Amino acid sequence: MSQHRYTVTDELRKSTRFRKERGSDTALLWLDSNEPVMVDVHDDSLGGLGIYLDDIEGICTATEINIVYASEVLRAEIRHIERQEDGTFVVGFECEHVAK
Repeated sequence: MSQHRYTVTDELRKSTRFRKERGSDTALLWLDSNEPVMVDVHDDSLGGLGIYLDDIEGICTATEINIVYASEVLRAEIRHIERQEDGTFVVGFECEHVAK
């Protein structure tokens, strides 16, 4: 195991993320209903998306959902959920584009 706190993979992943100011960028998620939920984007990268959620009831890692972001339809799988100090959550997704 590495003696360093972060691995090279961690460093590369962090360097390719584009952080967003809360409220400056949104995405649409389809969770348990046919109605989409508009959410604020935390960050985006070539293969993923992070979003803010107030409540994570009914979702967990490995859950797959559809997201519309930047005019693209994405099939996304939840990879991590992090609780924030204010009680909200940042949910990280691994995403792939759905063919048009």
